[in-house]
Amino acid sequence: MKILKNRNCIIRIKTTIVVFCAIVLLAAISVSVFASEYTMRLTTPLGESGSVGQGLIRFAELVEERSDGRIRATTNFAGELGTQREMVEMVIDGSLEVVTALASDPARWVPPLSLFEFPYIYKDEAHLVRVLNELEEEVSRLLEPHNMFAVGGQNMGFRFMLNRVRPIYALKDLKGLKMRGPNPVYVGMFEAMGASGTTTDWGEIYGALQTGVIDGMEASPDMLYSMRFHEVAQYMSKTYHIAACVYYLIGKNWFEGLPSDLQDVVMESARDAAEFQNALDMKAHEVSLQKMINEGLKVNEVDDIGEFMRAVEDWKDEYVAKRGSDWIDLYEKIMAVE
Repeated sequence: MKILKNRNCIIRIKTTIVVFCAIVLLAAISVSVFASEYTMRLTTPLGESGSVGQGLIRFAELVEERSDGRIRATTNFAGELGTQREMVEMVIDGSLEVVTALASDPARWVPPLSLFEFPYIYKDEAHLVRVLNELEEEVSRLLEPHNMFAVGGQNMGFRFMLNRVRPIYALKDLKGLKMRGPNPVYVGMFEAMGASGTTTDWGEIYGALQTGVIDGMEASPDMLYSMRFHEVAQYMSKTYHIAACVYYLIGKNWFEGLPSDLQDVVMESARDAAEFQNALDMKAHEVSLQKMINEGLKVNEVDDIGEFMRAVEDWKDEYVAKRGSDWIDLYEKIMAVE
């Protein structure tokens, strides 16, 4: 009788242990499920240490903090998830939530967006940010059929010309130089200025400069320094010809699947992160430029910036007019922002 009682006691203890373990397991599962109800992957083709990368980290941190962990945000950099184009395509097909992209990069799907990288349309960095902010709704309208919208316009700095042959003080100094541009807008600009324009993949520029396949290229100081291009081309001329910029491109279907309070969190965090990035960016270019100067880069101002601006005026008007009403409409909206 005593043995039976002991056995019953042991059975009750074992049952209690099993029930307790099941409760703990269910609690753990519940915590893991409900603590992060949504996943938000954020990526950029640029490096983690740059201002855009730091802004992306800030975006992720703000989203997790303000959502109380209901959104789990992860970041990827330097094309870890693919090329710029591939990552934009991932947002379009819903396999990625957020990518930072040049305002003109979605031009593969909405061609007029190339206008955001037109030469000599911004007065300064602050004006560029105002343009991006004021046209955010218009850009999102154009992107809507492609399951994307834009928020958080970010300045990436004015771009200067870098070459291995000579300093550029006037348009005549560009004559005969083979200059690399990333797309037809840049190539057309160089040709309007008297140079020979060509396209070269970003990852191939260093070798192309080193071997003389191209004479020069252009980018902002922080971008130039990050790729060490000043090691193979020692002349930088401050032409201020184009200002690069990015938006956060966010998947529309994913965003609309969030509760309204989390939608607010994402939008507010994007704008705050963009403001954080814009503050970082100006300093980053100053620091990178000085580092390149310290390493032997020769930097000059051009004699007359107006000469460069006048050289592309007719070309800009013709370029837009040839492409029709959608281009003209967006161009006029960009130019109307004070």
